[in-house]
Amino acid sequence: MSGLDPYSLRSRHRDLGIEVAEQSGPEMRVTVSVTHAWTLLSRLRDEEEFAMKRLVDLTAIDRGDEAQRFEVVYRLHSIEREASIRVHVQIDREGAEPGSVPTVDSVTSLWPVANWLEREVFDLFGIHFKGHPDLRRLLLDEGFEGSPLRKDHPLRLARPLPKEGDG
Repeated sequence: MSGLDPYSLRSRHRDLGIEVAEQSGPEMRVTVSVTHAWTLLSRLRDEEEFAMKRLVDLTAIDRGDEAQRFEVVYRLHSIEREASIRVHVQIDREGAEPGSVPTVDSVTSLWPVANWLEREVFDLFGIHFKGHPDLRRLLLDEGFEGSPLRKDHPLRLARPLPKEGDG
């Protein structure tokens, strides 16, 4: 169970327009826009009340055709507070130019471990991390085209599946 007060979190960061979901598990869930993400994440790390010193994981979600198609999800933990927070950063389609690349600020300056995690999300989802010191493919070959975990990535089989009755 989280050792954090959701009401305090809402009131202290009201200027960032965050949403704090009712807790349904061990992690508090916070949603923030891409424009306020870095500010919120740095506050959660630096403010004594939260002390989220550990970035446990960073991943992404592709919601397909929704207005906020992509989310970058940060799992943070405070040893001092014995608490965890999951921050969902929504990347809006609205206002984005057609063919534009989803982008969020890098948090490698806050948590150095984010270096590899951001590269993995870049490689698999095609999300760019502004200010990342070495944003390049991590898992896939440099010649690979596309982002395989995107919902619009074409599904191709290396060889056709055998038909029923073929041995």
